Amino acid sequence: MKINGNTAIYENATFLGGTCATSTWRSELIPLLDDDVPYFNPQLGPGEWNDAAATEEDNCKTVCKVLVFVLTPDSLSAYSGFEIGVLCSTNPERMIFCAYGDFPEDQQKGVGKIGRDVAAMGGTVCNTLEEIAELVNSQY
Repeated sequence: MKINGNTAIYENATFLGGTCATSTWRSELIPLLDDDVPYFNPQLGPGEWNDAAATEEDNCKTVCKVLVFVLTPDSLSAYSGFEIGVLCSTNPERMIFCAYGDFPEDQQKGVGKIGRDVAAMGGTVCNTLEEIAELVNSQY
């Protein structure tokens, strides 16, 4: 149940954060979520990102029930790594992290470290989108 634009239910939502760009992990995960799982998908089309979209995303992240962050080799920005660290340090019980895909060797150490740090802070680390869906579905 996509909730973009409906701020009234952000508190019960699952935030789908992480790699955007041309990544397709969200379109693979969403069909695995139960119909009653509300989610916020911040990924927009080329040229659609703007200040209002950034504000909506920030509002959702601060109150949502579940924070899912998936990093893929498609990532064009280091910002998701920063978000994961900040949000997990204050909300580890809500954090689910997954490194998804075949990362180049020069990225494997950094992404692996993010996963280890998320686990050490009390967040959950998954290896597959199916694991994420199972965890998220169990919370609704």
